[in-house]
Amino acid sequence: MKNLILLIIALFLFITIGSVSFVYTVIKRLLNACNSYFWQISLSLDQSGNVICQDPFNDILLKPEAEVKFGNEDQTISYVLGVNKKEGHLFFAGKVLAWIINLIDKMHIEKAAETKQ
Repeated sequence: MKNLILLIIALFLFITIGSVSFVYTVIKRLLNACNSYFWQISLSLDQSGNVICQDPFNDILLKPEAEVKFGNEDQTISYVLGVNKKEGHLFFAGKVLAWIINLIDKMHIEKAAETKQ
């Protein structure tokens, strides 16, 4: 009788948790396959934003002595912020933006500054 109860519990868990786990795993793997696609889109938009917003970003976020400026189509906003944070060339607004980005992705600005762009 004990084995029958264990079989019923095992079947119940297999049917309920197994089906939920299956759906979860399929969705997770589909999203992971899309991660590189999402990354490519975000990188493209980031580089476009660097060019489109170059004048206000250079005036509001960077001190005049900053050598790396916004506007290079091959650089990201994070890269420019990261390099200038390292050099101490961010105005308060630039520091706040860098802090917000780092909240979303820990050390993002600093890692971006280390990439070759």
